[in-house]
Amino acid sequence: MWAIRIMLLVVLGALVGVDSFLLCHRKRYPRLSENRALNIALVTVHLIVMSALVTLPPAGGWGARPGWLQDKGLCIGFVTIGTTLVGAGIALASLALQQRKAFGAQSSQDGLITSRTYRYFRHPIYTGSLWFFLGLALWMRNPDGLLVLPAIFLAYLTLMLLEERHDLKAVFGEQYQAYRQTTRMFGPVWLWSGILVAILLVALSAWV
Repeated sequence: MWAIRIMLLVVLGALVGVDSFLLCHRKRYPRLSENRALNIALVTVHLIVMSALVTLPPAGGWGARPGWLQDKGLCIGFVTIGTTLVGAGIALASLALQQRKAFGAQSSQDGLITSRTYRYFRHPIYTGSLWFFLGLALWMRNPDGLLVLPAIFLAYLTLMLLEERHDLKAVFGEQYQAYRQTTRMFGPVWLWSGILVAILLVALSAWV
């Protein structure tokens, strides 16, 4: 399965390259960067590739998972956390998408958004997606799926930084700089700390 995962990672890299091109050259190619159908297609392929990376069976099959991942208490804990993160991720990304009214590299028609979900997350759509994939990997107790999460995080981080540099900062200038000072990229630190502590406590329970 790792051969397939490596191929998918290459595809993910290519997709990030396409998105990066649209973000960096949006003024030169506005018809491409603002094409709704193209952006929906790219977002859809992104989600399919990342979902496959996380949900493909681990090397050796599901029965080959380490014994501690098959612990009953850990199973209940990870399913609970995973389900919560999947639900929260879908809700956060959906609310932000509804508020932004744009897909992918498209510019928001309402200018700089700093209210509701964007009051707490500079990039709520990306953050919601990260929660979704993390929750999915935990829910399935998929060790290989968890191993590829840093690649997904890096892909999103790259797009976030490019979007901020070539779009938000360029268009909104000091207004965006002020917004950056009050709102974190991935949301409140305490929220992520709580998620990581919960995951760690459940993981440690299998060893106690």
